[in-house]
Amino acid sequence: MAATIVFIHGRGQEGKDPKVLLGEWCTALAAGLRVPRLTAQCVLPYYGNVLHRVTAQAAKQSDVLTTPADGAEEVPFHPFLPEDVGELERRLVADLAAGTGVPQEMLGISDLLSWTLARRLLTWVSKNTSVDKEIIKMFLQDVAVYLSHGRRPVLDEVRRHLPPTGDLVLVSHSLGTVVARDLLVEDAVRRRVLLWVTAGSPLGLPTIQRNLLARGTRHPGVRWLTTYDLNDIVAIGHPLERGWGTPLSQVEVENRDTPHAIDRYLRHLTVAGPIGRACA
Repeated sequence: MAATIVFIHGRGQEGKDPKVLLGEWCTALAAGLRVPRLTAQCVLPYYGNVLHRVTAQAAKQSDVLTTPADGAEEVPFHPFLPEDVGELERRLVADLAAGTGVPQEMLGISDLLSWTLARRLLTWVSKNTSVDKEIIKMFLQDVAVYLSHGRRPVLDEVRRHLPPTGDLVLVSHSLGTVVARDLLVEDAVRRRVLLWVTAGSPLGLPTIQRNLLARGTRHPGVRWLTTYDLNDIVAIGHPLERGWGTPLSQVEVENRDTPHAIDRYLRHLTVAGPIGRACA
C-alpha cells in the first residue's frame, strides 16, 4: 500500500478551514510534481485552533505585568503572556540576531537578555532581513508558546489525525517542523516514516534545539530532506548538516518575494520529486 502524505502546517493558521488548507498544500505539491492532481492519500492534522486556545489560556492564567509609563524599552513583546514565554522569546530573538550577523557587542555578556536588549535586537533583525517587526514578534510568540505550554495538546491533536496503520511521508513547514521533530521521538511513528521533509524550518536555532523533546541536534534516524531559502528568516541556521548529521539532504531554493511560503517550497521539483518518489 502506498504511503500517506502527512502535511504538518506552521504557525498563524488559527480560524482557517482545514479542508481548504489541505487543498492548498495538495495543489502546490501537484504543481511541483508537474501533475494535474495527487493520487496519494493526504492528510493535514490541523492544530491551529489548539495553539490559539493554549495561547489564550496562558494569557488568562498569567499575572498582569507592570509596564513603565515613560516609553522605556524594558517592556515585554507580549506583556499578557507568562514570563516563561517571554524568556524563550528573548532567547529566540537573540538566535535570529546572531544568525543575521549582529555585532557581538550588541548581544551583551549576560546569558539572559533584558527586554531592552531584546527590543534592540528585534530592530536589528527587522532592518537586516526586511521583515516587519510585528511578523517576527508573532513568530516568536507562537514558537515560545508551543515550547512552553502547547506541546502536549498540539501533539495530541496531530496524533489524532494520523492514519492508524501504513507508511508515512511527513511534510512539515515552519513551526510544524518542530512539531514533527517532537512527534518523531515516538517509535510507533518514527518506524513508519519513509521520508521527513522540513521546509522553512527553525530547527537551526539553538533555543529550539535545547527545548525539543529530544534535546539538542539528535538526528531522528529517518530519511530527511530539508529545504530553505536564504531569504527565509525562519530558516536561519541552514544548512543543517554540520549540526544534525546524516542522512540529510539539503535543498536550497529561491522563493522570490515570499521566501517563507509553503506553496512556493512545494512547487520546486527538487522538493516535490523526492516526496512523490517516496509515495510511489
